[in-house]
Amino acid sequence: MKIGSFGYLWRLIPRSASKEFKDKVLCEFQSYQAYETGYRCLASALGRPDKNPGQGELERIRRLIDRRGNPAGSLSIPDCLFAAAFVSITRPHRMVEIGTGSGFSSALLACAIHLQRPDARAPCVDTLDAHAEYFGESNLPVGFDISNLIPEFPGSVRVHAPRESDFVGTLAAKDELELAFIDGNHQHPLPLLDVLRIAPYVKGGGWVLLHDIRFGTIVETARKKGVPLPYEGLFGAEWLFDEWAWNKIDGGNIGAIQLPTKKKAILRSMGTLMNSPFEVCKESYRRLRDEVREAARFCAR
Repeated sequence: MKIGSFGYLWRLIPRSASKEFKDKVLCEFQSYQAYETGYRCLASALGRPDKNPGQGELERIRRLIDRRGNPAGSLSIPDCLFAAAFVSITRPHRMVEIGTGSGFSSALLACAIHLQRPDARAPCVDTLDAHAEYFGESNLPVGFDISNLIPEFPGSVRVHAPRESDFVGTLAAKDELELAFIDGNHQHPLPLLDVLRIAPYVKGGGWVLLHDIRFGTIVETARKKGVPLPYEGLFGAEWLFDEWAWNKIDGGNIGAIQLPTKKKAILRSMGTLMNSPFEVCKESYRRLRDEVREAARFCAR
């Protein structure tokens, strides 16, 4: 479906606003054994080549990964290592996460913050999920595994469910956050909507972690090889990452995009994405188109 023009929003932006250094760096974490190598690559990409993993950091992260009770829909080990290292290097005071699930990624982020900031105030992670119940088992609430995963950090994670990304404005001040994580509904254009909604609260030059940036390709490749996976491939996060016009770091199926200094410039990259086929049901097209426009207007202020 071809979406209506967003040109009227582009005219709000001076052309100079989008003239920033743009780069893409590949930095994958293949295994526990390669953690330090990946860490150094990531630290260099983030302009902090002198940063090293903290003492016992990898062991603590590994214990947390081993402790999770239900890995369904959770981060893979390489994804976990990328996310933990990113938090370790950037040392945010707090984070907002879109997409809670079992709460494993929330616990991972909180643990990584505490490893760098032992005196971190609670909560240091606010996580939002559109559903109140865990998709894997309807009798469990989202975030059910958090207390089991990080009992030593009580109160570190605050769960908000059912809530969507438009709730972030009640949790953070403008330009407050240094880092956020988006791992919600991957159907296009929802990842774009989440970025637009969260961008006003992440400082210019801050980063947003995106999960499943190769999900659609992974599923499609498996199908072509004759080994179809038991779920549909979604391209929302993948298209967003690929079309992002500013600095980005590719970690495989997880990545990070850097917000431009003048965040209204994000609107210039929306045209191609909004003309890509929507992956949601047709009944949602008009509503989502309106919500993207509204989020774009707010982002352009």
